Amino acid sequence: MTLLAALVLAAASARVESVSLTTVDARLAVRVVVSGTPGMVAVHREGDVARVSIMDADLGVRFAGGRRFSWTPSDGFDPSVLASTPARLDRLEIAATPSEVSLLLHVPKEASVDVRRDARGLLVVFRAASPEPERVAQVPPPEAMKPQVRPTPAPPPPPLPSPAVAPTPSAAPPSTPPAAEPPLPAPSAETLELAKRLMPATPTEDAPPSGAVSSSVAELYSRLFPGGALQTQPETVTPAATLAEKASPEPGVSVGPFHVRAGINARYVDADSFVESASDKVRDQYLEVLPRIAAVASFGEGRLTLDYVPAFRGFATYDDVNSTTQSVGAGIDLPVGSTVTLGAKGRFLSGVLDTRAADPGGEYFFGLGRFHRTDVDAKASIALGPRLSVELGGALGAVRFQEASTFFDYDNRLVSAGLGFELTPTLKAIGSYVYDTVPTPPERKEAEAQAHSARVSLSGEILPLLTGELSVGYRDQRSPNAGEGGTHYSGLVMSGVLTRQVRRESTLSIYVSRSTPVSAYDQNAFYVYSALQGALELPLPLALRLNGGVGYQWNDYRTIAVDIGAPREDRILGWYVGLRRPIRPQLSLAASFRREQRRSNVDSFDSDANGFILSLEWDIFGAPPR
Repeated sequence: MTLLAALVLAAASARVESVSLTTVDARLAVRVVVSGTPGMVAVHREGDVARVSIMDADLGVRFAGGRRFSWTPSDGFDPSVLASTPARLDRLEIAATPSEVSLLLHVPKEASVDVRRDARGLLVVFRAASPEPERVAQVPPPEAMKPQVRPTPAPPPPPLPSPAVAPTPSAAPPSTPPAAEPPLPAPSAETLELAKRLMPATPTEDAPPSGAVSSSVAELYSRLFPGGALQTQPETVTPAATLAEKASPEPGVSVGPFHVRAGINARYVDADSFVESASDKVRDQYLEVLPRIAAVASFGEGRLTLDYVPAFRGFATYDDVNSTTQSVGAGIDLPVGSTVTLGAKGRFLSGVLDTRAADPGGEYFFGLGRFHRTDVDAKASIALGPRLSVELGGALGAVRFQEASTFFDYDNRLVSAGLGFELTPTLKAIGSYVYDTVPTPPERKEAEAQAHSARVSLSGEILPLLTGELSVGYRDQRSPNAGEGGTHYSGLVMSGVLTRQVRRESTLSIYVSRSTPVSAYDQNAFYVYSALQGALELPLPLALRLNGGVGYQWNDYRTIAVDIGAPREDRILGWYVGLRRPIRPQLSLAASFRREQRRSNVDSFDSDANGFILSLEWDIFGAPPR
């Protein structure tokens, strides 16, 4: 690891260490602290956006964990400066590629941007419009500039290294003596009121960040369908956060090289389960304790993440309900040179009740037994130009049952190759070819499969206030050992999550999925699983927060079922509703109710299940991912 970190550090010619707001002669400016020697710096006007491109540079260690960041100034910065500056700054974005760092400044068209290079890096100054503003301005390299005489070096402004740290107003001396200008008139009351509306006040300590999605895909599924978590889940994409919402330091504590966040939930659960068969529903009450811990360490430009999320259950009547769940994950992102970024992640899960980790479509929900699931995947992104890249990936997965159950052991393998294109600094598209296979399982030869897919995906900020990931493809699958009618599938596959920020503290999320999981039913190798879910979170009076969701799922089989003389069809309706309220800082009380109704043309699979959960949530130091 030390050698890899050294290679990364040696390959980086320049790094953007921090970005912060400051003032020059009572005018708004942006300070960019750069270590090393960057290449050419250019300013391009793109309508209401001024793009400052810093070539041969990458983001520094303070930005570890992201390639795109976005802030909106708040009233934490002097409103009179925001109102009187000739260039109102509506939004500041940072976008990085392996060879370039770009600052996107959302300012009025009539405003011009002047970039000065000095010993600390760059100073971006906003000026009133000139009669013929230049479209592109280039800053000469430092060796072509004359040294400047500075009587006393000014202290550096507080940095803005990541979305978790907000800028603080500070003064930075200009790199050259400013020309004398007439004093600016004092802003009117109407102007100050407009500035306050544009830059809203900081929310209360108990309010979650704007646009934050409290329910991950896996948690949504566990609420809608009490069977457990998803097999795979798209990466969470957080909408742009405001400066005011990121004004506090990043939560957590430092332990050696790691930054650690931890929390714990204690739950009382009263729910239905299907331990033996689909027709044998049991009601049980138990206590569930869920510690959560996540750690992040940075080395050079790389980033290592670890997490541990167990679940301990007790006081239930049935042994299977009293079972524990263990989930351990690790991931690494490692830039190599200026054009290559490598990444890998893995997860091990052991459980009984987490049935959707073994079977994402929910065919397996009764006749439970303990199983282990292991997933490892790797990826590489190779930049071919400022916006074009080659995307390579591979994945391995294995499910192994330790106890007798109604499902079976199987493996899956996947490789992919494609081209990525940066449509905007916050939106990337990838077109790829995917080959995946299920080697013949010893216990069930019908499940063997090979498939070829063409896929197009989008990730990032798709529209203003709409973020997420969406993947759509065409799949051609062959399962030679399946029964008649079930040896071939050709059709649409998709997965995605889209999150729309409805209001400042309200979000609406839509989840879509269509895939072909392996099947343990009759002579089927697979079944076609399609699902559509929605989740809403919004604030209520008395510091309450409402969260709820509803989902509908279609499971369609291909071979003829002997019992009914037709292919099996299952339809699942699930919904949940919950309330949450903070009772002390970092301590909250929550209650939720969920229900699932399964209707099948094979009567023995009809089922109804519901559950009530009362939980006490404590974020010990920082809130780790849920």
